Amino acid sequence: MTAKQIARRTLTHWKVLIILIGLGVTGSIAASGLSHLLRDIQIRQVKLLGDLRYLDAENLTKDLSVKFDDNYLDTTLIEVVSEVKSHPWISNASARRVWPDTLLIEIVEQRPVAVYNDTQYLGLSGDLFEPPELVDKPMPRLYGALSETSQVYSHYSVFSDRLADFAKVTSVSRGHDLGWEIVLDHGFTLQLGRDDILGRLARAR
Repeated sequence: MTAKQIARRTLTHWKVLIILIGLGVTGSIAASGLSHLLRDIQIRQVKLLGDLRYLDAENLTKDLSVKFDDNYLDTTLIEVVSEVKSHPWISNASARRVWPDTLLIEIVEQRPVAVYNDTQYLGLSGDLFEPPELVDKPMPRLYGALSETSQVYSHYSVFSDRLADFAKVTSVSRGHDLGWEIVLDHGFTLQLGRDDILGRLARAR
């Protein structure tokens, strides 16, 4: 390779390097400008999605709008979800940003199926929760240990099915002796004990 060819190749390499540096600087400026633009955008809308039957969606939207009025990038979705899930009526939630200024929150609401120990509601998912206001809806009353909520509700369902053509089960209790007690809507109380529960239930009908 001649000296002239070497010089020409070296010049070409320098041109390519200069172009790449220029593109890098331009990209950096563009990224910086975009980041600055995003930081100037405030969250102006909070929207809730979900089948909400008990939750006061309007008040929750207002509360969240006040709490998360920061700019678009500074509001972390983990923080939003944590705040939303702290509400007693919310079983689960997810959040995402919608360009340019909206925070979209999808909510799974609690579905109460029974009153547990007179102080809490038992949700359809099996967890206990305490809403700030009582539910204006007739529900069975269940009693038992906090660690046995699923078992107590499962027995309530079985008892209700077995007695459906006879009476309505309004209360089911599991005592410290592990025995079962059923209260029916016409005032009868059935003491089933802890052994041969279904057999005793059949004989009591």
